[in-house]
Amino acid sequence: MNFFFGFFPDQNTNFKIRKVVGEVGTVFNDFDIPVRWSKPDTYHMTLLFLGERFNFINNILFRFKLRDIKFKPFKIVFNTVKLGISRKYKELVYLDVKEGGENLRELYLELRKRLNINDEGNFVPHLTLGRISKDLSTQEYSNICKDLSVVTKGLNIKDIEFYVDNLYLIKSSDGNYKVLMNLLDLSKRIL
Repeated sequence: MNFFFGFFPDQNTNFKIRKVVGEVGTVFNDFDIPVRWSKPDTYHMTLLFLGERFNFINNILFRFKLRDIKFKPFKIVFNTVKLGISRKYKELVYLDVKEGGENLRELYLELRKRLNINDEGNFVPHLTLGRISKDLSTQEYSNICKDLSVVTKGLNIKDIEFYVDNLYLIKSSDGNYKVLMNLLDLSKRIL
């Protein structure tokens, strides 16, 4: 089980992401490289990972510490499909963010500060599409990156966008996601 703060793209954006996955999936199929694709109904962006445990006391503390958090809705625009977000996650296939990344970083830092959470990693805004199920050779990695670049140029990924206007505490268990807390109802609390 994992717990994190994040949000989900709207249905229209989700549909566009599905189409991108269908197209980029051919790159991996052509190289006969297995990928564990994310389920389309679980497409999300993680803002802050909280760990594998979350208890009743944390729930009360978080509600108290985040009771007055506010932000203006902002737009996320995707850029392209990439492979390997870091050395630790070389197998990750993801959409990187062209617009809205600074808003995400500000919100990420605000959550860390309010909740007094020290995060070891660098925050890289992205939406995970899948994970490669094998170790890639340097040549395979290079070839896939080149082909992804060519394929994604024709996909109009920069037209995929949505607005972030809510933030959720989400529980992930065996590929299923459940919203535990809706932190913002910006229709009532817009700055």
